[in-house]
Amino acid sequence: MPDQVTKHAPGIIVLFLILWLAAALPALGTTSQPARVAPEDFPVCDAITPNVAFWIKIFTQYGRSQGVIHDSRHLDRIYGVIDLNPDRTATAARKNKRVKKAAFEKYKTVLLALAGGRTSATKLEKHVAGLLGPDAGPSDFRQAAFRLRCQTGIKEQFRAGLIRSGAVIDEFKRIFLSHGLPVDLVYLPCVESSFDFNAYSKFGAAGIWQFTRGTGKQFMEIGYVVDQRRDPYISTDAAARLLKRNHAELKDWALAITAYNHGLAGMKRAKRAMDTYENIFLRYQSRSFKFASRNFYPEFLAARHVARNYQQYFGELHFTKPVNYTRFTTKGFLSARSFTRALNLDIQEFHTLNPSLRSPVFKDQKYIPGEFEIRLPAHIPLHDARQTALRLYQEKQMPSRFHVVAKGDTAGAIARSHHVSLNDLILENGLNRQAVIYIGQNLRIPVKVQSPDMPGTILADQADTIKPSAPDSRETSPRTIVKKVAKPARVSPPVSLPKVAATKQQPQAGTATTPEIPKKKSGDVAALPAPGPDRINPLVDSSNLKIQKIVTGDSDGRIGIIQVEAEETLGHYADWLKIPTSRIRTLNRLVFGNPIAINQTIKIPLTALDPDRFEEQRFEFHREIEEDFFASFVVSEVETYEIKPGDTIWSLCLRQMEIPFWLLKKYNPKTDFNALHPGHTLNCPLVAARQEDLVL
Repeated sequence: MPDQVTKHAPGIIVLFLILWLAAALPALGTTSQPARVAPEDFPVCDAITPNVAFWIKIFTQYGRSQGVIHDSRHLDRIYGVIDLNPDRTATAARKNKRVKKAAFEKYKTVLLALAGGRTSATKLEKHVAGLLGPDAGPSDFRQAAFRLRCQTGIKEQFRAGLIRSGAVIDEFKRIFLSHGLPVDLVYLPCVESSFDFNAYSKFGAAGIWQFTRGTGKQFMEIGYVVDQRRDPYISTDAAARLLKRNHAELKDWALAITAYNHGLAGMKRAKRAMDTYENIFLRYQSRSFKFASRNFYPEFLAARHVARNYQQYFGELHFTKPVNYTRFTTKGFLSARSFTRALNLDIQEFHTLNPSLRSPVFKDQKYIPGEFEIRLPAHIPLHDARQTALRLYQEKQMPSRFHVVAKGDTAGAIARSHHVSLNDLILENGLNRQAVIYIGQNLRIPVKVQSPDMPGTILADQADTIKPSAPDSRETSPRTIVKKVAKPARVSPPVSLPKVAATKQQPQAGTATTPEIPKKKSGDVAALPAPGPDRINPLVDSSNLKIQKIVTGDSDGRIGIIQVEAEETLGHYADWLKIPTSRIRTLNRLVFGNPIAINQTIKIPLTALDPDRFEEQRFEFHREIEEDFFASFVVSEVETYEIKPGDTIWSLCLRQMEIPFWLLKKYNPKTDFNALHPGHTLNCPLVAARQEDLVL
């Protein structure tokens, strides 16, 4: 056998190279035959074949004006197609909700009637009975009545995503090949975001790979200044590492890809319980393994098939082309506005090339950090950029300062106490002309930006920062997208990214009704009490972010007392304090694995960190969440919801209301979320995406 291998080695090597090149050739943006991946890479069992076929139809046949009514477990069981309003407005969403509800009731009534023994007489009854087959019994019809689901078509969105992918697809393939991974994994963003570089979900998943903050921090830098989830290349490298880890642990691509959605720990539990992917798909049950997780791998297979055979479904496409850029790494902190102005570079173009830099950088609230890899248009000489940066570098990052409004405060008095101008305070916080503020509101205090060109001068003019015009309160379109930046990974080929929309600040009144204010000079209006539910301004941050009290601990160390706010965990406190989580758990006698509760009192050790720094990081954490959310979504109106038996706050947020908990808490400031009971009513904000941010 060794001799035979040696004799035919040249032929085997040539054959191997041919097969490898065939798999590595780009499938998008060319008219060549799509690359073929070995069947063992992405197995297709008989059980999922109908689901793959269903998703191919959703991606290629049905558009936003169509809703497919189907069985949530048997996706090939399509009861009918309903007409929907394709507009991305709150009005259209409400109308579509009514249309879907009517369709569900129609088919549910028929299924329950058949379950009760009624013989199929009408055309509709015969149609429904035929879908379940001649062997269906009463229990089959009854179960099907409670598995009705509506899937909106995304043909237009999928096609637009393929076109956008042309800007990055070749580089993405290079990244996956560099990790020794199947190149067709680059089609996963077709499922996650349709290659929308600004993608941001209501629950905080960002970028084309839709990394959550928790998962993303394992592979990337995510913070108030830089969020690498927004950078297409860095996040692709992170996705490759995550998928590689999943496969190393699970030994199967069907499981590894499902784990991208369901989580590695969850899929390990599923594998221990069911052994194979097919068994998991057919029989696995858990509180978190629902429709999205069960269908994630079939969706990927469908998206991969359509992307590799796009001509069959969409004809010829004109793909977005990459653009050239140059790169250099900063040696210190740098004002984005000063830097782009000195280079005569459009700041919007700079933002587009550096999407991981968050909006505070472009508002001159934060500097570009040191050791950050900047991308610049190729026409700007690298030598000029480096020399310009050298004379603009700052030694330290700008701090984030904030003031908690107390009873009797006025905006003018707050500005004077912090030695800033009232106008800057108004601009920094989006206040109205009278500078109305509310008791408990967290106001950002503007920090003076020094220009190295003019020592001692304050850059007060903010006209050429990315400054959004006041948004129209009527904007009510749905969307799941966002942007950010950070220290890029080593990726080479240049790419053309879609233009980033200017960061927006809503007016002080937001979508709420502004209370009538006595006519007084701007800045002299005393802080108002927190508004009632009908006047809530979602842009007013009233989180309790200050350390309530500092006491001396048993070992002479200082102990801070804080109250838990929405989205916070012990891990966040430990990260901000640069200490192990176990130290906080021990100090509070908390059992490992038990989560902390909203409004719970927690002790934190302050021996290693100044309290101001802790509060600053806490403030930035909450500002980042809210700024990103309101850059993509608006609250269109508020409804009331009555708590029902079995409801939990998490099931309400995730499935019933589809909003993050912090937003629900904002609209119910006096509610004790640790003591909800049936019959309790909640104010539920209805959220829609910003119309101007939609990418098709």
